Amino acid sequence: MTEEKKKPFYAGTVYRTISVLFALALLGSSFYLLFGQPAGALQVVGALLIFALGANLLIAAVRAKESWISRIGPLP
Repeated sequence: MTEEKKKPFYAGTVYRTISVLFALALLGSSFYLLFGQPAGALQVVGALLIFALGANLLIAAVRAKESWISRIGPLP
């Protein structure tokens, strides 16, 4: 009896494709916050946080690894 090795959810093709699209949206939002209008200090910090999450999500999707966003668990 052979046991199939199941892929984790983040290694699936559909999940990775959706992750790339969401990552691009996050990166676009961060660039808009930084360069689309005059930015205050809090806005720059928020944009850098959004950029970091988007970049991590994009890299994780390409490498089929779990991203930071997926580790926070199910949200209500």
